[in-house]
Amino acid sequence: MQQEPLQQVTTKDMLGFVFNKVLNQRWILVLNVLALTLITALQFVMPQFEKLIIDQVIPTHNFQWLALVIGGLLLTAVVLGILNYVSTYYMGVMSQSAITDLRNDLYHDLLTQDTQFFETSKTGDLMVRLTSDINNLQSMISANMLSMVGNMFTFVGVLVFIFIVNWQMALAVSVTFPLMFIIYRVFRDRIHKAYRAARLSQTKMSNQMQNTLTQIDLIKSYTNEDLAQDHFNETSEQNKQDMIRATQNGALFSPLIDGVNYLEVAIILALGAYFVMQKQMTVGTLVAYLTYVGMLQSPIRSFTQLLNQIQQSLVSYGRINEISQVRPTIEEPAHPVAFPTGNLGIQLDHVNFAYQVEANESTLKDVTFDVLGGKTTALVGHSGSGKTTITKLIDRLYDIESGEIAINGIDITDFRLEDLRRHISIVSQDMFILDGTLRDNIVYGRQEATDEQIQRVIEMADLTQFVASLPDGIETQVGERGVKLSGGQKQRLSIARALLKDAPIVILDEATASLDNEAEKQIQHALDNLTQTRTTLVIAHRLSTIYNADQIVVIDNGRVVEKGTHQALLDQNGAYAKLYNAQFK
Repeated sequence: MQQEPLQQVTTKDMLGFVFNKVLNQRWILVLNVLALTLITALQFVMPQFEKLIIDQVIPTHNFQWLALVIGGLLLTAVVLGILNYVSTYYMGVMSQSAITDLRNDLYHDLLTQDTQFFETSKTGDLMVRLTSDINNLQSMISANMLSMVGNMFTFVGVLVFIFIVNWQMALAVSVTFPLMFIIYRVFRDRIHKAYRAARLSQTKMSNQMQNTLTQIDLIKSYTNEDLAQDHFNETSEQNKQDMIRATQNGALFSPLIDGVNYLEVAIILALGAYFVMQKQMTVGTLVAYLTYVGMLQSPIRSFTQLLNQIQQSLVSYGRINEISQVRPTIEEPAHPVAFPTGNLGIQLDHVNFAYQVEANESTLKDVTFDVLGGKTTALVGHSGSGKTTITKLIDRLYDIESGEIAINGIDITDFRLEDLRRHISIVSQDMFILDGTLRDNIVYGRQEATDEQIQRVIEMADLTQFVASLPDGIETQVGERGVKLSGGQKQRLSIARALLKDAPIVILDEATASLDNEAEKQIQHALDNLTQTRTTLVIAHRLSTIYNADQIVVIDNGRVVEKGTHQALLDQNGAYAKLYNAQFK
């Protein structure tokens, strides 16, 4: 797995990333900005109604003028309500659309990663990034966030206005701004670090829950429920402490900001009262001035209230950004060649490979052999000798370090990955069953298959009687990981899937290893149907299943030590004979 050096993400990076998603819906953005502009303007007008009533209507006892002013106030309030509805609704539409695109992009990034990426990543952590982290980032495209931007414009406009009305009072209020800035600077990093720690402990807790759900049978069989509970309690307690620390920082931050706001009000009341008593300001102007100062506090308060969410979103953006920086090592060829047709043979020529290059220990060493077209080649050897690794290299789940793997003489790295993998069917001892119907599982590799084609592979996989016995037939739900199926039924279902794919190359990776002898005999007919006329590579632990293989390749410690037919290898009395004698004598 290639990974670009991770850079420290900034709020600017995050906002730029989010804004690019929003630009996909420019007309909604324009509509929201227009509504926000009108809202800001109307909010600016509202205090003027108060000033009119106090300074002009009340002294003149003009009830007609009072009715007009009150009517204007109510009409303005109604228009504000409508504009707020429009802004909130369409901001929600834009937010959901943008976040859906983001989630789809992240899912696509995950799908394009190499096998090694998933082997070195925790499932629970990836789930948190796809769900909680995405949801946290959604706050950056919410109606509250857009309102905050609008409030910043309101802040500037109102500040200029109150300087015009009374520069002394405005200057006194402005003295509190540096104090607010200092509080923000001090708490910004503390809140960010606190929420990052909380996110990491939440990920650890999610991983543990994932492991519990997938290993519940192991936990129960060893009666380790108490141990699992203790481990989860410990992780949960750590998450609680992290969240408390994050909450503590936020809880201390908000009162400090509120204290500064109250200080501003006290300054206005003190100076305003003085100017009113000196006949330099009317009562109506003072009331309106207090309202405008309140309008200054509103954007500051909303900004500080959103600070916690911004910091959480920044942490989530950093975690999402990490995935986007990972570059798969399995790359498509710049100039792919057409996949050959007809009888397909596989050639391995001096192949060397190691899962971890830095370990300086190769898994495969100078491996050379041919898988003959239309024939069956069996790989045998002790566990860990490199047999399964060879199948993964043929399917380009990994790339070799040196040597060559070719199909009909063409290096597999010259084929498009889709072309290569479309021509290979793999049936392994790890039976991957989808949580869906029997049909869903059978057509997984060929969605466009007809009912006649599906029925044919059901018969070839010896599933006809089983499917007929089910109330819903092929539409029967199999349950998560196929819990409603026996081992033999799962294996036949995997074979039916491979038959429908109809790939010319078949790889059987210990396909019957998890079955007993009786079940293996029942499966063998389906396997014979699958491998007939196809180029087949079989990994077998039970040597009784490969007597009739056209060629047997013996792997020991990552090297090819013997090749030949079953009888020829027995006559050599070498590594294969030792394996055979260990099983049957």
